Amino acid sequence: MLRTIRRLLLDIVDDIDAGNSNMSEDEEMELIRVLKELSRKDRPMSKYQAYTYLNVSRATFDNMIRDGRLPKGKKVAGFKELMWFEKDLKDIAGKSK
Repeated sequence: MLRTIRRLLLDIVDDIDAGNSNMSEDEEMELIRVLKELSRKDRPMSKYQAYTYLNVSRATFDNMIRDGRLPKGKKVAGFKELMWFEKDLKDIAGKSK
């Protein structure tokens, strides 16, 4: 699967380098959006997203924070609510499932 992804990306790069990319501006913007999302490994998550990611209920999530099994959320500029980061939840996600 990764080889296929690599080949497709290299085809796009080759087209760009040759100056004959057949992508529209909308397609280019969509590609940029998707690649950014996939390459961003430390995305912030809301409380709902975090407990859904862990596949636990909201009450269990709150208890895990209270017990110290989960980190407290962090304040992130531009967001009103606390946020959790995937890297902080990744190890716990494997244990809770």
